[in-house]
Amino acid sequence: MSPKELGVRVYPTMNVLVLSPSPTLDPFEEALRTHAPGLRLLAGRMMGSSHEADDVLQEAWLRAWRSQEKVREPKAMGGWLRQIVVRECLRGLRWRQLRRWLPWEEADRADPAPLADQALADVQRQNSIKRAMDQLSPKQRLVVGLRFEEGWTIPEIAAAAEMSPETVKTHLSRAILAMQAVLESP
Repeated sequence: MSPKELGVRVYPTMNVLVLSPSPTLDPFEEALRTHAPGLRLLAGRMMGSSHEADDVLQEAWLRAWRSQEKVREPKAMGGWLRQIVVRECLRGLRWRQLRRWLPWEEADRADPAPLADQALADVQRQNSIKRAMDQLSPKQRLVVGLRFEEGWTIPEIAAAAEMSPETVKTHLSRAILAMQAVLESP
């Protein structure tokens, strides 16, 4: 049997293989076909590498496939896919940053003394940040956590916290100033 008879479709521009029992395109597959080139370009720009963009897109397609029933309006599929790709890119960028912090490969080759000094400095920095976060109001902690730990945008935080975007910006600004004051003090 040919791949087409088995219901296998390969979309090279999307770097995705879709197994489908029917020869017609469902709304999800149609949205993938329509929006994939633009989303691939977006992921490439955000990640800075086509290889990392391909990995992110693969994860995004899987997440989208698993939760496609959540989309009520087929016209919203493009924006929904874009949101998933952006969040996967942000997740990938956070992992990249984490990998830079954790010197796994260097630990095998390097002298352990500098790593111990670095670990001590990291613990001290984490304690200072925790002390600074403890000085913030609950709303400021929420805004800072969602913005810098979760990577949410101002509008996303505003919607989740039921605040206006201006209020979110105010809390964020005041929190940053308060944290700077604590971190710069001896």
